[in-house]
Amino acid sequence: MLIILLPITTICVSVAGFYVWHRQLIRKRHFEVADAALAAFSRTQAALIYARNPASFVGEGASRERDNTNPSQSKLLDRLFIPVERLRQHREAFAELERVAFAVEVHFGDHVARQVREPLRAYNHIVVSTALQMELGSGFRPEGGHKADYDDPDRLSDEIYKAKVAVETALRPHLEAPTLEQFLLLTELRASARRVIAFLVSMGRRLCALASRPAA
Repeated sequence: MLIILLPITTICVSVAGFYVWHRQLIRKRHFEVADAALAAFSRTQAALIYARNPASFVGEGASRERDNTNPSQSKLLDRLFIPVERLRQHREAFAELERVAFAVEVHFGDHVARQVREPLRAYNHIVVSTALQMELGSGFRPEGGHKADYDDPDRLSDEIYKAKVAVETALRPHLEAPTLEQFLLLTELRASARRVIAFLVSMGRRLCALASRPAA
C-alpha cells in the first residue's frame, strides 16, 4: 500500500510546489508593473502641474522656432509656448508612461491601461491647444498668465484626478506586502491538500476492496 501511495504523494507535492512557484512569479511581475506604472503616472502628473503653472521666468518660451514677427508679438508667442516647452523637458517621463501602459494592458486589462494613459492625452491636448492659440493669436491674457489646456480650466485637473484614483485603486493593492498565509498560498494549498487526501483515501479503499476479494 505504502509503495503505491509514496510515488503519488511525491507527485502531488511536486505539483503543489510548481504551483506555488508559478503564482509567486506572477505576483512578482504584477508588483513590478504596478510599481512602475504608479511611479510614471506621478512623474507625468507633476510635469503637467508644472507646465500649467501661470508663473513664468525670464527666458521661458524662447526655445520655440523663431519667425519674422515683431518683438512684441514674439514675446506673446513665447509666453504661449511655455507649457509645451516645460512638457518637453519631461519627454522621457511621458515616454516611460507609454511603455509601462502596454505592460499594464497585458497584466491588468485595457480599462486600467486607459486610465494610466490619461496624462498622455492631456500632454497631446496641451500641445494641440497651444499650437492653435499661437496660430490664431487668441486666448492670451497678459495679466493672468498662459492657458494652453482644456477650455474649462478645471477639466484637465479633474480628468487627471479621476484617472489617478482609478489607477491607485487597481494597482496599489499589488504593492502591499502579503501576509505569511497569503505569501505561502496556504488557503489554496489546504484546499488542494484536502482534495488530494480525499483522492488517496478513495483509491486506498478501492485497492483494499480489490485485495480482499477471493481469488476466482
